[in-house]
Amino acid sequence: MRLFCMFLVLASLTALAWSQEPEEERFSYSMERVRLRASAQLPASFIGHLQSFGYKIFRTPEEEEGNDNDAGNDRHKDKDKDNDADEKKLVCEVFWAKKIRSGAESPSGVLYGNLKQGSLIGIIHFLVIERYVRDYRSQMLRPGYYTMRYAIMPKGANENEPRDFVLLTPVSADRSPTVVLPLTTLVHRSRLASPIHRPVAMSLVAIDTDERFPSLITDDQGTSVLQVKLPSVASGGKVAQSIPIALVVITWIPEDLGD
Repeated sequence: MRLFCMFLVLASLTALAWSQEPEEERFSYSMERVRLRASAQLPASFIGHLQSFGYKIFRTPEEEEGNDNDAGNDRHKDKDKDNDADEKKLVCEVFWAKKIRSGAESPSGVLYGNLKQGSLIGIIHFLVIERYVRDYRSQMLRPGYYTMRYAIMPKGANENEPRDFVLLTPVSADRSPTVVLPLTTLVHRSRLASPIHRPVAMSLVAIDTDERFPSLITDDQGTSVLQVKLPSVASGGKVAQSIPIALVVITWIPEDLGD
């Protein structure tokens, strides 16, 4: 019971974030396709279960509106091209599972009840230690690959509390992509993703039906959602309909928010 209560509290608060100070410049975000490649950090056992291409997420400082007659800016445009490349920072890479497990259950208040809890949704790759790879409680995540498995937060007193998440686990501690993990095991392994041994979660949100697939949607507050459609398979290996997924990859949190 204590394990479920801890997940209830942490999942309601946790969101990976790019944390900016209030006075800092704001950023825009973009995505590009990237080919999946085996590496020392990504076991070969995962390659066959992931799609050949994923998406890398970049952040770029938003351009300020300038004076059209500012000749100085025009003169320096070409010279600044190299600097622009440096300002475009790679946040993370996301590789989705070839086929995700669908389930028959659809609990109330759950957006993705058609997903099998504990099943592999994909892998996220953080490349450097930065302020964007931390959650609400200031957990700094180590560079590397993390599995993303679907988890439903236990129902709490607040009916409007979000319940759909993926829990992150270092791939070194999650070597069986085809196995569906019980929630207790998943929460335990997700603690290994955090230096302070708290489960690390990323939010799944409602699909924006006005946007195409795939797309990266960023709102005025700087929250970015990666929206895709993933092929699914039902129990027994029967091919099912594609399932649309919306994963929050960037959440803007002011630096002075505190713990």
